[in-house]
Amino acid sequence: MTKRLWPFWFTLALLVLNHAAWPEGTAWQQLEPETQRLLAPLAEGWEQIPAERRERLIRGADRWLTLTPEQRERARRNLGRWQELTPEKRDRLRRRLERWDKLSPDQKAQLKKRREWFQSLPPERRRALKDRWQSLSPEQKERFRGRIETFRKATPEERARLRDAWRKQRPTIE
Repeated sequence: MTKRLWPFWFTLALLVLNHAAWPEGTAWQQLEPETQRLLAPLAEGWEQIPAERRERLIRGADRWLTLTPEQRERARRNLGRWQELTPEKRDRLRRRLERWDKLSPDQKAQLKKRREWFQSLPPERRRALKDRWQSLSPEQKERFRGRIETFRKATPEERARLRDAWRKQRPTIE
């Protein structure tokens, strides 16, 4: 990808990922010079772009201008990875993002904490857990999710009893 086209692809990716809507559009002449420079590939057809989309593009360009060089480089790499994904994987990621957006701040914090715990495990333990999860049937995965929910709602004493019962049913991965 040439260096002159990356702003276009970056703003296009922001458009795809951004769900916010704006009521009015902005004329090309109203844009700041730096924003015009970033959105230059769209200048010729700017007035034909729906107002909501124009505002998302402007917001994406404004965000881009606030990024550090390191953040911009990371965004370029992420965009490259996004473009390499199949349409099915892109759809799956969009659905995950929508589910994430619907979570409460507490739920997001809890998931981040679990991810950090998982990342702190030795690679072989992570691989074993992933392999075990992949080997489960959809019914087994649903049963496991139910157990997790039961565990979350349990008192500390109930949790201890549940751990003991579950360990007797199936040995842990070591």
